[in-house]
This record gives sequence, C-alpha cells and structure tokens, in this order.
Amino acid sequence: MRTDYDRYEIFRNQDGTTDQLPFVQLPKNPTDKYEKWKLGFSRLDKVAAKYYGSEFFDFLIMLANPQYISEFDIEDSTLIRIPFPLEKAKTDYESILKKIRNR
Repeated sequence: MRTDYDRYEIFRNQDGTTDQLPFVQLPKNPTDKYEKWKLGFSRLDKVAAKYYGSEFFDFLIMLANPQYISEFDIEDSTLIRIPFPLEKAKTDYESILKKIRNR
C-alpha cells in the first residue's frame, strides 16, 4: 500500500527548494511498540509495514532510535522502539519540525 506523505513539506521553500531537515528525536510514548531486531532478516521498511501498514514510514522508526545512524548499525537482538500509533508519531514529528522552522 503506498501512502503519500511529504516529510519535507515543512522545510520546503516558496521556490520549491527544500532546506536541510534537522535531526529530531521522537519522544517516547506509553503506546510505543518494541521489536527485537533479527540481523539478516529485519529491515526497517518491513517493520514499518508491519506496524503502520506502509513501508514509507521507516524514517520514523529510525528517528525513535537515535543511537543508530542507519539500520545497518543495529546489532542482532537489539530491542528497537517503534513510535506508535502512526498518527501520533507523525504529529510529534511535525510538531518538532514546526518549532524548529519557526525559530
């Protein structure tokens, strides 16, 4: 299922260019899910599809696990945090970006 979501919209300029997105860390919520990473089998797009119904939100999971630069840095059997539910994760993400943009 393709879900169109423009994660760059908040940082898009009038001329169509996009400013560099800052790194943001998503806050922990009691509704977040956790999953054990299986090296050689786990992929963020698959985890996103499992919890969100769309593989296009894998970046939210990465932002919730800031100790890793990419999914290739995640060690076997590591418990990763999945911000959940999706709408809450998107709202948190957008809220943080708007605060940064409006400084």
